[in-house]
Formats: sequence, C-alpha cells, structure tokens
Amino acid sequence: MSRREVLIALAAALIALTLLGASQREGTGVKPISLAVEFNDHSAAAWVALDVGFFEANGINVTHLETFRTGLELAAALARGDVDVAWACLGPAILARARGVPIKVVAGAHLHGYAIVARPGITDLSQLSSGVVAAPGKGSPAYLLLAIVREKYGLNVSVKKMAPQIAVNAVMTGQVDAAALPEHYATLAAMRGKCKVLVRSQDVWPNMPGSVLVVREELLESDPELVRALVRATARATNFILENPEEAAGIVANRLGISKEEATESMSHLEYSVELNLNQIEEYVNLMVRYGCIEEPVPVDELVYTSILGEVLGGAPQP
Repeated sequence: MSRREVLIALAAALIALTLLGASQREGTGVKPISLAVEFNDHSAAAWVALDVGFFEANGINVTHLETFRTGLELAAALARGDVDVAWACLGPAILARARGVPIKVVAGAHLHGYAIVARPGITDLSQLSSGVVAAPGKGSPAYLLLAIVREKYGLNVSVKKMAPQIAVNAVMTGQVDAAALPEHYATLAAMRGKCKVLVRSQDVWPNMPGSVLVVREELLESDPELVRALVRATARATNFILENPEEAAGIVANRLGISKEEATESMSHLEYSVELNLNQIEEYVNLMVRYGCIEEPVPVDELVYTSILGEVLGGAPQP
C-alpha cells in the first residue's frame, strides 16, 4: 500500500470514529455546555448541581466552568459572547440587557444576600456621616442597596469603587469606614474581621431579588430542551439546599475555600428559590433607573422568559 493510500485510509478511519462518537453522544442525549458563575454562595445551586450530579442526571455534560468575582464581570462576558449560560445577580443581567445583550432570565436562584458592614469601632449608620464606603460599580446589587440606604436614612458618605474581594479586606483593616458587600464576603468581614453588619437587604427591601439563571437568546431558540434541563437541574439543586442545608454548606465551603461554619452563616442570609416575581423584577429595573445605573427602563417581558420555569414548577411564576 502506497503512502497516499495509507493516509487516505487513516483519514477515513478518523472520520468514521468522529461520526460514531457523535452518534453515541446523540443517542445518550448528553449535551456539552460551558457554565459561568459568580465566585460566592449566590451560586450555591450551581455548586450543588455539579457536586451531587444534577446536571448529569438531566443530560448535561459541563465541559467548562468559568468563575467571576463580580456579576459585572460576568455581565461583560455575556456581552462579549464568551458565555451562553450564567448564574448572575439580577442587577448585572438588567445592565447587560439594557446595553443590548440578547439574554433572557429563565429562573431565579435566591433572594437577598447583600449587606453594608462597618469597620471595627462603628456600630451605627449615623457614625458613617462624611465617611467612606466601598462598593462595587453601578449596576451591582450592593451598589443598589447602598443607594437605597443613603436615600432612606439621609446618609452622607463618599463612595469608593472596589470589587468585593478587595473591599472586604479594606473594611476589615479600617482602610474604609464601611463596605456594601454581597455574601459570602459580608459574613467573612463579620466573622473574621469583627466588622458590624449595619444593614441587610431584608431591612430595606423585604423581597429583593438576588441572582438568576441567564441564557443567551440564541441558545434558547436553538436548544430549548437544554434550557429546560438547566432549569430542572437548578430546581433540584435548590430543593437539595433547602432540605439538606448542612451538606449544601459543606459543598459551598469546599468550592469557596471557606469554613463550613462561615458557609452556613452566610447562606442563612439568602432565601434560595427558583421562582421569579415579575413585580419585584420591575421594581428592580425602576430603581436602577432612579439611581443612574441605566438610562431607560428595560421591559420585563423582554428580559424574562417564564414559560420553561412554569413548566418545571407545574404552574406560572409569581405575578
């Protein structure tokens, strides 16, 4: 056999193996996908689904997991098209949609999970007068919480932009007077740095939406069954968190590199739920306009796609 004939035979064999592998994957119904999450316990459902096997159980093969320190970084990745599926805080998702990124919110992840913590020695909001408060950028939920608190309590402070992982150290060491932080950072500041939690989102907004499951519209249109599988896996993981809080805290602690005690305390300040309250989402949008995070309201029906969640839950999402 000539060298040319050998090369042709090898090429044919490689093509056959490729086709066979593709047909086997198609037959099993397992679909590869890359996921993106925030590096905190807001993404607990994703961490649990990965560790317990809920993705695989729903026919999803997670080939790559990308982590981001902030929701704003994750929103930027969505805007670039680097990410098709993400667990992100609602504020950055709204910001991305306002900038024309073709995404849809298809399920919730949790409510709350944001707080303002003060350096050691400060125990009351009034002591922050003329002080410096660290916060993530405009559009982040922690920034929105700080804006609400400033207006509600007439708080006169200077805001210094800082990512949560930097702000938590700054407030613990007294470089700033306070910091608006997401969990798990707020709990780390309190437990490790003896910082005082002055306000939680529960104190000023009883039903503040937290994180959501977001997909790019192309994926929703091209493979709605995959999106259904993602929502089902998220719902199963959320139920697991509610029914097995200690085990879930252990999973989150391992993923974040914190103690189980810290994870348990932090997760106790979130309300894990996949439900979407459209009225609360609309209020969120309006507050982002009010505080200068976006210029115009984003229509909720353009941002949120409720049909799949309704199927999974066996009913319509909350009005």
